[in-house]
This record gives sequence, C-alpha cells and structure tokens, in this order.
Amino acid sequence: MPRAWIDWILARSEELDTNIAVMASRSRWGTKFYYGFFTDDFSREMSSVLLARRRYREAFRGQKPSGYLLRRNIHRLEKGLIMRPRRALFGAAYIAETVACLKLCQSAQILTDTEWRWAIGVLEEYFLRVQATPLTIAARDEYTHIAVAAGTNVVVAEHGYRPLTYSALPPSTVSLSDLTALCERRHSVRWFTAQAVPQDLLDAAIDVAATAPSACNRQPFKFYVYDQPKRAQKIAMIAMGTAGFAHNFQCVLVIVGDLSAYPFEKDRHIIYIDGGLAAMQLQLALETQGLASCCINWPDIEHCERQMAAELSLEPYQRPLMLLAVGYALADALVPYSAKKTAADLVVRPK
Repeated sequence: MPRAWIDWILARSEELDTNIAVMASRSRWGTKFYYGFFTDDFSREMSSVLLARRRYREAFRGQKPSGYLLRRNIHRLEKGLIMRPRRALFGAAYIAETVACLKLCQSAQILTDTEWRWAIGVLEEYFLRVQATPLTIAARDEYTHIAVAAGTNVVVAEHGYRPLTYSALPPSTVSLSDLTALCERRHSVRWFTAQAVPQDLLDAAIDVAATAPSACNRQPFKFYVYDQPKRAQKIAMIAMGTAGFAHNFQCVLVIVGDLSAYPFEKDRHIIYIDGGLAAMQLQLALETQGLASCCINWPDIEHCERQMAAELSLEPYQRPLMLLAVGYALADALVPYSAKKTAADLVVRPK
C-alpha cells in the first residue's frame, strides 16, 4: 500500500478517535465506555493498583511482610504526639495493629536499625503520654514483651527518635541567595565526560534525597542505579526522547515507585509526588558535589513499561516514575536557557 494511503488512514483514524473521545468526555459514563471499549491505556495502572492492594493485604498477614504499614502508623502516632492541645487519648483505633505490625516486622527481620529505633522511640513516648485504658494497657504490655525479647532496654528508650521541638533543630546556614544560586546553576545537562560517577558521592546525594517529605513517611520508592556506561545507555533508551545524546551517559538512575505501600486507589498518585520531591533534592545534592544531572521523562506507554519491567525485574505493582542521567558535565556542553515563570505568573490569591 502506498505510504500516502497509510498516512491518510492513520490521520482519519486519529480524527475519529478524537471525535469519539470528545463526545465521551461529556459524562463519566461516556468516559468509562471510551476507556473500556476504545482504548486500554489505563489497563496497566488499574491492574497495578489491584495487585498492589493484594500485596498490601498479604504483607499485613505475614506473607513477605513489608514495613509500610508500620511506618505509616508510627508517623500517625507522632502526629498525635505533636498536636496542640494533645488529646489525652489518641491512636486507640490502630495501636493494637501497630504493635502487631511491629512484632511481625521484627520477627521477619526486615526493619533497618533506624526504623527499629524510631518505632521504639515513638511508642515509648506514646505509652508515656497516652491515657491508660484497657486497650492501651494491653498494647503497651505486648509492646514491652516484643522490645524486651529483642534485647531493647525500654527504660532508656531512644530519645533521639521521637518528636522534638522546632527550636532544637540545627539552624540553617544556607541563605536564600545561596539556595537561589544553587537552583539557578542546576540545569539539565545532556553531555558528560567519560569520568565515572563515584559511588560514595551518589550515595551521599541519595541520603539527602531521603530527607524529602513523604506522605506518612512511607518513602515508597527505590533508586535503581546503573553506573556501567553500556548498561546505563541501554536503560536510558527505553524511555524514548533520549536519541542523539544517550550514547554518552555514564550513569543512569531509575526512580521506581511501589504502589503496594497503599491499600486503596485514592493513594495511587502518592508515589509520583513523593518520588518527585526526592528527585529534586537529589539533583540539588548532586550539584553541590560537582555532578550534573538531567531528568528524563518516563512515558506511560505499554511496550516501554514491559521492557523496563523486564530489565529491572519489577513486580507488577512497581512503576517507573522517571529517569535521571548523572555525570560530570563537559566544560563546553550547551544547556537550554529554559526561561522560568516567576511568582507574578504563578501565584493565585483568590478573593
């Protein structure tokens, strides 16, 4: 078939699809009909969310336990502890669940030392402050048994792993002009030297990234690091949009979100929010160490998703969020000017 005919057919098909989409957009039922019969663009997301819900339930029941629920509940207790005024009784609805989850995670030995100390510190503070009721007393007794069995001295609990006053935080030594200069220096660099990215510098930057805000402190993401040039370049090409410059990448990170951190569909976008917050801090931390970076958009295209999932051995509920090329910039590398909007353009003050 002549190419002109193929182009004509494709153009008419796209036009027909657009017209159907416009009509379907006029109601929710039309939207459901369109995405149920005319395209399966959201099928991977729907499947991922349901599989994540199943994984979350299995983890809570002891099948390959994870620490997401424990992290969430410990953070909820922290928020109760910092309330003004603090209620005499709070957290009663989930304190037994929290202690049971602590026991499960401790038995499975999946908690890091920091997670364990944090959980112990917050629970100690909670049981010290909360009103004694049959429910909280039973939870405290069970918690004490777990802590003692683990060899933790609950009398001298970890004072550094519980809520603290704002005035106790270390003072900031970074001025607004310093921060502005750092942010203005950061540009998307696409041209790198052949110098390898030191692992210790990358790890130090990821430690900074890990301090970013995260909903209920779940931190539902991982950084998949590829610092062998050939492998890094292959991974980068999966994302598309990197043709013409991916061949000079020395290191590529894939930021992967874990939907199994959540039991409900309403939270399915949090991996993108939390991952994005961490990614920005990561880029700034890299810049302070002389390392340049470039955000690489991840397209939600089925064949790309399948290829990346196979390359990274991802579970169905793990989703790539974005890629980040990292390296030492070529001195004569050109970067886009990328004019930015200002507060005058972005601020909305409703009347």
